[in-house]
Amino acid sequence: MRMIQSMTGYGRAEGQAKNVTLSVEMRSVNHRHASVAVRLPRLFAGLEEAVKKKVQSRFERGRIDLSVNLNGAGASEKQFVLNLEEASSYHAILKTLKKSLGLSGEIDIALMSQFRDVIAVKEVNAPSPALETLLNQTLSRAMVALEKMRKHEGKALVSDLKKRLRHISKILTAVKKQEQGIMRSHQQRLQSRIAELAGGIEVDPIRLAQEVAIIAERSDISEERIRLAAHIDQFKSLLKTGGVLGRTLDFLIQEMFREVNTLGSKSADQAISMSVLAMKGELEKMREQVQNIA
Repeated sequence: MRMIQSMTGYGRAEGQAKNVTLSVEMRSVNHRHASVAVRLPRLFAGLEEAVKKKVQSRFERGRIDLSVNLNGAGASEKQFVLNLEEASSYHAILKTLKKSLGLSGEIDIALMSQFRDVIAVKEVNAPSPALETLLNQTLSRAMVALEKMRKHEGKALVSDLKKRLRHISKILTAVKKQEQGIMRSHQQRLQSRIAELAGGIEVDPIRLAQEVAIIAERSDISEERIRLAAHIDQFKSLLKTGGVLGRTLDFLIQEMFREVNTLGSKSADQAISMSVLAMKGELEKMREQVQNIA
């Protein structure tokens, strides 16, 4: 079973090679889809798409901001290249000049390093294989850390959702009991009202039963109550199954809202209206929580 994850979390990992330290930080927040924003040192610019694909293959939902930092001597985007041929030519010319003109002074490293052609600066456009391996290994560990935190947050969300489902089920059980009493009350009120209006005239009991049946049908909430109970069971089953369920759970909550609203509009009883408000309050809180689920 794949654990339900929250879309919020943080993961960090650090790796070291001979002369470089590399760190990867990942922050994840709510998002409808999988969105990855990457900030890399210029040395790794060519690997941006590969890094994005690696992250997206592991996290199906959430906006993830990823940053890579590189420090140390090996992190330089420039290389210094010694041109021995040029250095030899300069050295030979300087020796000839010194001898020909009888000049004093030493031809040393300080003097030779002043010639630009002796030490050239070369731009590095791609990381070495060792650096690329270090990046991939560190990124993998950062993703593990992020996933661990998202699972931990997801576990807390599931616990809260289950608690609210239990509360809604409890309210729904009370509504069922209230519903039975309401039907009897409707019948008694209708009989009293008809008797009052008839002024002692005998009323056709068949006609009275028909009117009671019509009122009972209009105010019957059993169908909505049964469907709501079925949605609750389905919700619980999905939480047990796990996986990427955010959109599915969000849709199911919408269906639960629909049944609760219809239930409230069909029943004019104050006690049931209060129960409807309580269930809507729980569903609203559940909807907020589900927005965090991947």
